[in-house]
Amino acid sequence: MGLKTLLLAPEVWVVTGEAYDSNATLFLRGDEVLMVDALGSRADAEALRAWVAGTLRARVRQVVCTHGFSDHLAALQAFPEASVWAHTRFEETFRQERFRSDEETGFYRAPDRCVDAPESLAWGRYTLDVFPNPGHTASTLNLDVAALDVLFSADIAVGNMAYVAYGEPRDVDAALARAEARGRTRVIQGHGGVSSARTLSAARHYLRALGAAVREARGVPERVLAIPLGACLPEGVEGCDFEAFFHRRNLEEVLARGLWSEPSLA
Repeated sequence: MGLKTLLLAPEVWVVTGEAYDSNATLFLRGDEVLMVDALGSRADAEALRAWVAGTLRARVRQVVCTHGFSDHLAALQAFPEASVWAHTRFEETFRQERFRSDEETGFYRAPDRCVDAPESLAWGRYTLDVFPNPGHTASTLNLDVAALDVLFSADIAVGNMAYVAYGEPRDVDAALARAEARGRTRVIQGHGGVSSARTLSAARHYLRALGAAVREARGVPERVLAIPLGACLPEGVEGCDFEAFFHRRNLEEVLARGLWSEPSLA
């Protein structure tokens, strides 16, 4: 299949790789590119480098990483001349990652600039408002691009659900609420191209419904592991295989950490 490319707006391309459906978004300024996130495999990264050079006839000069997990970092090695922006806790997040292939261990690259407060980044005709939004990870950055009516929401929502393997449910919910408050109608998550911002409210619904189902199961492992994805999604929203994979991990995390043992979101 190769890379999937979408011209989102003048001088803005969304590229989705084969590995994990991970996204990279490219903002052009003449023959220079600012890229948000960096795909999930070496093969995708090499294909992206060839596409940028051959189709766009450009060079990546700057990369903003939304968080430190390896499925978004592959092309950092493919563009060594690019300056990398990431959160101050970027390396900490990478070191904490528990699910990673041998190939992915080599994707990390130290950032050239660490961000721990909101910043505005102008690139060509667009301004990207970069702000920390911890919850899913301590290193999560979101980017708000008003001119595109788009929020880069990283992995605070995964499709229509939320992933709690690395954060407390209350913190993930708070990150989703901050993202919703930006008022955009479209989001670019870490995976799967451009989505409706309704995925953010769906993910908040998922957290509350999952918490209620876990409390009803009273910590009995067989009952917790039997909670179906569909029971946690909003009415009319169908789950996909990608969401089901992370839902299963969430159920295992519930049992490992005793999540939702108290009568509140967390």
